[in-house]
Amino acid sequence: MPLKKNILANYLGTGAVVLAPILALPWYLSALGARQFGLIGFIVLFQAVLGLLDAGLGQALVREFAVRFDATEVGRRNAASLLFGFERIYWVFAVGVAALAMLLAGPVATQWLNLNGLPESVGREAVLGAALIFAFQFPGSVYRSLLIGAQAQVPLNATLVTCALLRHGGGVAVVIAWPTLTAYLVWHVAIALLETLIRARLAWGTLQTRRRHLAWDADALRPVWRLFAGMSGATLLGALTVQMDRIVLSRMVDIEQFGYYSIAATVAVGSLQLIHPLTQAMLPRAIQLRADPPALRRLNFRLLGLIAAVVASCALVFMMLGEWLLGVWLKSPSAVSIVYPLLSVLLAGTALNAFYNVGYMNWLASRKISRVFQVNALSFALSATLIPFLVLSYGTPGAAFGWLAINLTGCLLSLEWLRRAGGMRHPTSESSS
Repeated sequence: MPLKKNILANYLGTGAVVLAPILALPWYLSALGARQFGLIGFIVLFQAVLGLLDAGLGQALVREFAVRFDATEVGRRNAASLLFGFERIYWVFAVGVAALAMLLAGPVATQWLNLNGLPESVGREAVLGAALIFAFQFPGSVYRSLLIGAQAQVPLNATLVTCALLRHGGGVAVVIAWPTLTAYLVWHVAIALLETLIRARLAWGTLQTRRRHLAWDADALRPVWRLFAGMSGATLLGALTVQMDRIVLSRMVDIEQFGYYSIAATVAVGSLQLIHPLTQAMLPRAIQLRADPPALRRLNFRLLGLIAAVVASCALVFMMLGEWLLGVWLKSPSAVSIVYPLLSVLLAGTALNAFYNVGYMNWLASRKISRVFQVNALSFALSATLIPFLVLSYGTPGAAFGWLAINLTGCLLSLEWLRRAGGMRHPTSESSS
């Protein structure tokens, strides 16, 4: 499949996945009310946190599928053996975690969530629904890894677009007709199962291999576990740090305040999707140039300039039109008055996270996974200690300032590529003199 077509498909798929829930959000809020919407924020957080379990393994699987897969029968069978093994691992793990979450539904509803007057049964229902969504959604990750590694990205993204529209377009229609959390959960559970089944059909269709012709092969799984061990710690810590503000808030504030914060956090984190295509496009080139410091330095400054242009453009739009756009989107002046100041702080942290990507790209290009782990571990430790203190002292805004402080730390630590750039200029000037 041509590269340009895959890139375009990836943009469309990413756009649908990011924009669909954002566009649907005001309808959910209006139909269900602030407190029940807060439970939706918890359900989304539940998926995000448990999805971190796939963070390292998913990247490792993409690489292994890409290495094994080719147009020959041998290549397809090698990839099929790997998929056969991990398909079972993913499904068993998803069902096991979901069953555990269901067992803990009562304690989570009564001891973790602040339901702010909602019945305890509604809190348990939210946890049970979140567990079912995870059970059906998580195995879809292994099929996604196969489709990316096999360069079948057009059908994958067609599925992403279709299911995003079904999940949230249909979800809005469902909650308008039946404005209850139960209706929301039933619809999202059904779509999660549907999407995973479609991905499975596409993955096995791409391999042109039937499951009954395969058997469990532990030897085929060992190389991925070794790679997974090297990547998972750093990736998991970084992804968990991104969610730490919401994890803390879900415990320390009532569900209505958490819902409003989730609105701002959804926009702030979603806006990072404007940066990821730039880093993804330049990472392969950075890897090629890792032995050529001057050329790599030029690439770094080029990426820095592009990120600065995106950040400056978004900042200008937000300063001029942000509050008005929120009003059009949320259709609630009271919601805007709460969300706008939170979003202003969160977007500042997101801008710092965007600049962090230059240093992160250099670490990946140089295979400095230990450096990524060190920075992510420090950020995680800072978030786990600082955010609870700030929330206790300042309430919900404290979590936003914690997000800002964490991203400032990561951004400053990532600037070591600039010191190297400065250091590399001296030999040149000495030799020229």
